[in-house]
Amino acid sequence: MARSFTAGSLVTLPRLTAISAARLAKQLLSAAAKEKKLPPMVAAARDAIVPVRQKLATELQKRTDGAGQETPVVRAADIVEDNAFGAFVDWLRALRRLPAERHPPSTTAGSVLDDAFKDGLEFLKIAPQDEWQEAEIRLAVLVDKGYREAVAKLGGKPFLDELDFAHEAYGKALGITEAKPVVESPAIRDALDDVKHELRAYVLAVSSQVKRKEPATQALADRLLAPLIHWKENAAAPLTEDDDLDPAQDPAAHPPAPKPVEQ
Repeated sequence: MARSFTAGSLVTLPRLTAISAARLAKQLLSAAAKEKKLPPMVAAARDAIVPVRQKLATELQKRTDGAGQETPVVRAADIVEDNAFGAFVDWLRALRRLPAERHPPSTTAGSVLDDAFKDGLEFLKIAPQDEWQEAEIRLAVLVDKGYREAVAKLGGKPFLDELDFAHEAYGKALGITEAKPVVESPAIRDALDDVKHELRAYVLAVSSQVKRKEPATQALADRLLAPLIHWKENAAAPLTEDDDLDPAQDPAAHPPAPKPVEQ
């Protein structure tokens, strides 16, 4: 089989997630910015990192902002949650319409509506993650004020059971109540591949400038690739404002990157 001498075959990067790749690219760019002058090949490879890192950062920001959050599974769970709360509130409103002097449950229903649903069901129209949290707050009110027992005595247990079922399923679909592995979108995966490709090309460009009899070239390479050489220690560090990304979960341990091979 013919040998391959591409950047991908010659340079092995540590295991990188989308977040950590964006972080590493930023740190390498920052290290390069500290140098007054770079060899033309290195400068070109550095410049190629900038647009692909920006693309990855943009896609990650979409994920942080909730873009693409409503997957088919989330939408289906959202519909069930909305229906459960809608049915419960409709039932409470129907009870409250009865004359309180002849039907005491009317007063109880009114209290539940005033304390837990004073703003109606508007919270069902907001972003899924926020909607789930708002629903969680209202369910907590039912518990804290003893309304669950009162509602059950009025015959409302089926509504409570459906609320519990729907809310738990919604939380699982969103990955809130049951942790699930992050599955990156195709756009993020493509952007991550582009960043890895340019990082490998950059490492190769920096390494190619090292001359065995010129210590200054090795010192320059060490400075430029310091974030990669010491990545195992740096990977667990929290993101800073300079990283301009949301501090999402990111594996803390990565295999250390090899030092550039001298020529």
